[in-house]
Amino acid sequence: MMNLRGPMARIGPLYAALAVFGLVNLATALGLLIVPEDGPDPEFPSVERRVYNPFPPRAYRWAEPGDTLDKIGIYAASAGLVTATLGWWRSYRRGSVGRWPVAWAGFAAAWWQACTPWPTPDGWHGLNWRVVFEPSAPVALRLALAAAALALGACAVASIWATRGAFHRDGPIVWVALGLTLVRFVPAPIPGPPGYWPRWCFAWGLMILTILAIRRLPPAEPARPRSLGLILSVMAGIGLCLGGRWLIWYQRPIDRLRTVVPGRIYLSAMPTYRGLELAHNRHRFKTIINVFNEHGPLRSPRLPGELRFVRQYGLRYLGSPGDPLQADAFLDETLRLAQDPDAWPILVHCHGCMDRSPAWMGIYRFLVEGRPMVEVLREIEAHRGLRPKASVTLLYNRVLPERAPERYAADPVARELIEFAHGTPDPFLAELDRARRGVNLPPLRRVGQRDRPEHRRP
Repeated sequence: MMNLRGPMARIGPLYAALAVFGLVNLATALGLLIVPEDGPDPEFPSVERRVYNPFPPRAYRWAEPGDTLDKIGIYAASAGLVTATLGWWRSYRRGSVGRWPVAWAGFAAAWWQACTPWPTPDGWHGLNWRVVFEPSAPVALRLALAAAALALGACAVASIWATRGAFHRDGPIVWVALGLTLVRFVPAPIPGPPGYWPRWCFAWGLMILTILAIRRLPPAEPARPRSLGLILSVMAGIGLCLGGRWLIWYQRPIDRLRTVVPGRIYLSAMPTYRGLELAHNRHRFKTIINVFNEHGPLRSPRLPGELRFVRQYGLRYLGSPGDPLQADAFLDETLRLAQDPDAWPILVHCHGCMDRSPAWMGIYRFLVEGRPMVEVLREIEAHRGLRPKASVTLLYNRVLPERAPERYAADPVARELIEFAHGTPDPFLAELDRARRGVNLPPLRRVGQRDRPEHRRP
């Protein structure tokens, strides 16, 4: 009978290390889903907030294409690709490449998958492998990706055929890791935000495969300088990581860009000039709405580039006014443009797409689309990755009852928002009072938790 004591003694520590690694990562993933978000908003600690999604908002942020988990996949695939290249070269110097071409092809395919997350948040076809089967994508792109996939597959098959019958003691772990990576392409039945567990499994599988590849790496030749090879490997790994981050940006050239209504309304953070160029080539914006007040000290350094882009391409631009007396008219005009086909497509943005622009999206959903408030808050939570600020509660209690009094009064979650803000003064209303006194307008009349001018606006 074959004596397995030697191989098992060598494999044992690896299994133990990978088991600990897996448990730590699993605990992290479960913690993001189970541990609730609590604590008051420091700006308005008296305003109560709750979570309306079945999972904490941060879990939705981790599941977002191109966010943390996809970046982990880029780093793991980059390290694996460098290791496979080094192993292929060292084995070649010894006269036999083994199965390193298989590893190289697999890590190359995984690197591209991690760099081109799917689905794209703005509806663009993207650069993922799935584009091969996307009729709306350019034919040249589809052919290039298909050729790359066939080349990688041929490399892997040829290597497996040449080394058939070879025994690898890490086989069970390899199959487990490969199974984890393949979960990325199959909807996971485990409860969680869409894409959450598939992205976790993809990152886990790649990290395990990279660890195994490093462990199996042939030693360097004694006569050759090892420091040079190490430096080149590190530089190659950094280059792959930076290239992967650039590809993610190319697929989403404006931070937090997403679709509100396909072909009509898009949401984003403050764009750069170059990012606007790429996004405009894909969506052909006609209108840009900036809901951040650029008249104060927090003016964005990207604003001059945006205004230059607007002038160069002849787009309509609507900026948030610095005068609180014009706030109502500004909001009404943004909602009017959102319903005007001549203004589509529209890009609505603030600075970080974390507060003002998602709050505007919620106003649009409630007033124009007639969505219930629970859907509004769930969408903001999932997009923001955090509970909405208490200022959003104050904003909704201020602007929605005036524009849809019956719907807001009848909505059960809207009634919760009124109760949550009970007793908390709205600083915008105090600012508005001061502005009205400055131009000799009558003061505001308080009505319950809502505030309305003595003379209603038309």
